[in-house]
Amino acid sequence: MTTDLPRYNNEVSSEYLRIFDHPELTQKTAHPAIGIYRVATQGSRSRQGGVIDGANSSMSFRIEDGSQVTFLTAAQVGDRVTYPDGRSAHIVTGAGDCNGNIALVGSRLSNGDEIIDTLFSGSCIVAYEGKPMHEDFLPGVPQQANKSA
Repeated sequence: MTTDLPRYNNEVSSEYLRIFDHPELTQKTAHPAIGIYRVATQGSRSRQGGVIDGANSSMSFRIEDGSQVTFLTAAQVGDRVTYPDGRSAHIVTGAGDCNGNIALVGSRLSNGDEIIDTLFSGSCIVAYEGKPMHEDFLPGVPQQANKSA
């Protein structure tokens, strides 16, 4: 897997969030978008330096950068994160059962660590003001807007 791909977190501008408020994209215009949660993939990193290397979902993404094509597999709850010192942990929170338990930037690991970035920017779950996420969506993680000022 290529390691020089750009990395993405959940911080986005107010202008970016407005693309989710257009009627042709959503019926939720009475509830403006307040944040996003990007899908974690193989190669995503954790706050303590771990890397998702055991992504096993059937969802994959194709990335073309002009010189090569890279396929990235989405991570799920239960997938492995390995650390440079050989330790490992497993993803324990994600987008919930109704979203296939896909791991997200913000997912927690079995050792208390957290996924902080992803190599794919094109897939995310949008949070809307006044619309709570499902009960099993990132349990134990405070739900807040992820936009930058």
